Parts: sequence; structure tokens; C-alpha cells
Amino acid sequence: MGRDQPAGAGQEPLFGLDGLLPEVPAPDLPSYDWVMPSISGGKDSQCELDETVRQCDAAGVPRERIVTVFCDLGALDEWPGTRELAAEHAAFYGLRHEVVWREVDDGHGGKRQQGLSEHILERGKWPDRARRYCTSDMKRAPVYRLMTRLAQEKRDAGVAGRQVRILNVLGMRAQESPARKLMSPFAFDERASNQTVRHVDTWLPIHSWTTEDVWERIRQAGTRPHPVYAAGMPRLSCRFCVLAGRSALLRAAQLDPEGAEARAQMEEAMEHSFKDGISMRSVIAEAAAAGAVRVEDWIA
Repeated sequence: MGRDQPAGAGQEPLFGLDGLLPEVPAPDLPSYDWVMPSISGGKDSQCELDETVRQCDAAGVPRERIVTVFCDLGALDEWPGTRELAAEHAAFYGLRHEVVWREVDDGHGGKRQQGLSEHILERGKWPDRARRYCTSDMKRAPVYRLMTRLAQEKRDAGVAGRQVRILNVLGMRAQESPARKLMSPFAFDERASNQTVRHVDTWLPIHSWTTEDVWERIRQAGTRPHPVYAAGMPRLSCRFCVLAGRSALLRAAQLDPEGAEARAQMEEAMEHSFKDGISMRSVIAEAAAAGAVRVEDWIA
């Protein structure tokens, strides 16, 4: 449930028999009605956004056609200030910014936001690497709803006789995991598209970049990183990511002891350990006894 995980497309492997990356066509940016960078406030999306704006400016794409989207996991699950920081990043470039979330019935004929922790309790089990419903329910589905709304905006503005073209831009990098290494930096997103209303492609503009490249671009761009990085976390995920390793969970428990306790109580209520071999109770105890924790990055 790493924060840079997208609401994204099914990707196809890039590698040929020689193990080398073939050339991947860059998207024809002016051909899209909307260029839609998903941003999280995290370092990769921060860099992805700067690179997207840079390439769109160079291609003559009006910034009015770029719409950023932030998937809000809820106040109990986002690190403090994350939602505001994502809006700040969009405003830095003068872009339209949308915030989406999981919606559920409010009991009065309307809809309300459901945060990740509430959704986990409702499901009765933590997500894990094989069952990442956190991504599909909290990110992908809300982003698809936004795509529907954006496509309708273009229809209302007079686009007719063709699909509305949307470029879904994500900050995933090959260095982050073996699975992400195999993702195509540019691919048709069949799941997000349909035959009549919208055509969606997915673009990973910083797919080949290293972590060092990312931090250097952020320095050049001048946008503000989230303070959780300075506190020792290598990713801006949800506060307690089920994919995180023990060192990251220990540091998160030190930074947010109340959040760790809340998740220990969730664990007990559901009778389901936070992740295989790691209970949140054991994390809390170890975090309290530990000094400074050197956090290892984890596979997204």
C-alpha cells in the first residue's frame, strides 16, 4: 500500500530476450484532452509532476489541460499535512487540483468519505501483498470516477464523435521493485478505458530514474518535501503500510504512537495480525525500547 502506488493500468513486460529495454514511444502530449498526474505529496509524485509539467510546456500543452489528483486515505491514515502538501505542489505550477476518496452510503440517502482504517475494519482483515484492496478501493475506483467526470466535462464543452483522451500519469519507478521494473513506461489502459466515452493511456515519466535523480530534481524544482522524510521514513505511504518492513513500522510507531496503538486495537478486534509474522503489539513494544531506527526501504 505504498503511497506511490497508483490507481493504474495493467502493465505488460518490456524486456526482450536480450534483457535490454527497447525504446518506448513517448506520448503525443498535445493529443490528450486531459493530462492527469496522480500526486501523493511524496517524493516520486513530486518529481513526476515537475517532469510532466516540463514536458507539457515544451510540447505546447496548456496548463489548463493538466489536472492533478490526490487520493485521500483519510485523516487517520495520511501522515499529517499530506493532503495540504499535495495541493501546495499543484498550486506551485498553477494547476487545477482534484481530491478523491472512497465513498460509502451515509445512511441518509447521500454519500460520505470512508477512510482506510474504517474500510479495513469493515473488511475484517488487513490487506496484504496478494490482496491489495487498499489500492483498488481507495485509489483506483475513485480515480476512475474522476475520469468519468472529466470526460463529461469535455462532452459538455462540445467534444463529440470520438472518445475523450486522458493520459494518466504516475510516479512509479523501476528501481522500486522487480514488478515495477517490468512495467511499461507507456501503455494503453484497457481497464480504465471504454469503447465510447474515454480512451486512457498510462505514462510513467520517471520510470527509469534513480532515487538520487528524484531528489536532485526536487532540489532544482524548489517544491517542498514532506517532513516525514527528514524524520527517517524513505516513503510517504499511509502511516502504517502493510508492505513496509519492520524497521519502517518501528519508526512509524515512534513518530505516531497513538496511531500504532489504534492499529493494535484494530488487530485485536479483527483477530488478524497486521502482517504475517508481525503484530502491531510487538512493534509498539520494540519501538518503545529502541533508540534511533535506521529505516530500510520496502518493495512497493
